[in-house]
Amino acid sequence: MKQKTLGNLGVVKNFKKVIESRNIQSMNKELYQFLNLHCGFIAHYNIDGFKATYADPKDFAEVFIRHFNREHRYFSGIYDCHQELYKETGFTKADIKNVFFEIVENHKREITKWAAHSERDKRYQLYLILKNEFEPQRD
Repeated sequence: MKQKTLGNLGVVKNFKKVIESRNIQSMNKELYQFLNLHCGFIAHYNIDGFKATYADPKDFAEVFIRHFNREHRYFSGIYDCHQELYKETGFTKADIKNVFFEIVENHKREITKWAAHSERDKRYQLYLILKNEFEPQRD
């Protein structure tokens, strides 16, 4: 029962939306603050700077989600300070972070594939531009 209610918290729903859509632009201010205060992210000038930092698929996959991947060096674990309640939710920051870890675990393989495919598409588009520029035009 507690897990279902935890999944209905705004910060959890927003995190899930960001991960499932692979779109950091859908992150709201509450999630931004939670990530900066409790999830090991470096300080950014503001939410727009944070979004710009992780908007590229490669950065989203290789930096952003790694904070929640137990197998990666960027992993932001659970510490004593996370045992405190988060706002008036009745849940601790640790409870919320554990849900974040589960969400990432369920999506990290697909996100990694998506990022690799996006990078390949970018390189292919650059190749086409260079090919058109340097290959002789045939009439």
